[in-house]
Amino acid sequence: MSYGPVVIGADLDLAATARAIAEPPRAAMLLRLMDGQAHTARDLAEAAGISPPAASPHLRQLVDAGLVDVTVTGRRRLHTIASPEVATAIEALAAISPLLPVESLREAHTGSRLQTARVCYSHLGGSLAVAVARRITADGVVYDVDTSGGGTVGALDHPLLTALSIIDLSSFTGPMVRGCMDWTERRVHLAGRLGTALLVAMLEHGWLLRRQGDRALNISSTGTGHLTELGIWPLDAIAETTSTG
Repeated sequence: MSYGPVVIGADLDLAATARAIAEPPRAAMLLRLMDGQAHTARDLAEAAGISPPAASPHLRQLVDAGLVDVTVTGRRRLHTIASPEVATAIEALAAISPLLPVESLREAHTGSRLQTARVCYSHLGGSLAVAVARRITADGVVYDVDTSGGGTVGALDHPLLTALSIIDLSSFTGPMVRGCMDWTERRVHLAGRLGTALLVAMLEHGWLLRRQGDRALNISSTGTGHLTELGIWPLDAIAETTSTG
């Protein structure tokens, strides 16, 4: 039986999505999932500072709202961000959200590491990401980049990309490049295929190292050496060299 055409609502129910995110434990879980990895309910409960039993109804709401997917692997239920669009929405909310108050030395250290380098779902975030974006934009690798998905990638013959063996972006999905507003630096870093390629290559080459328990990344001595040689990082050493050179 046919019931005729689907009737589209007059507008979008933003409040429904807002309600799904609004509780601090659920917001903390979503931020934890922004490392682009799959997590158990126990992992997410720890990130939210609640018990595993208390985490279950929160996760159910996130799944019902279409923000989180669950995959069953044997006896494990693994949770991931439901789509790149959800990740983009979380990035946008993070850019306009106030920082949580720091209540311990551990939180201060975590915040400092997140500000330096972190996983932003599929790409690199933090002051390192902003420094990389600034350099390859200034050198003409990318141009006309904006946060709506616009941007153009030129020739991939930049010294940074060569050092990371990035010669092709066809194995990744999404726009070639997109600007993502960094919520700690308040400047744009790079998402899209190029942003993903940079993160993947830096991890594979050992320039960046994942941490247990959060989405911050450690910059290895190997990475620091290469980035310093390329004039990208650390920022204070580069500024000092520029001012005295």
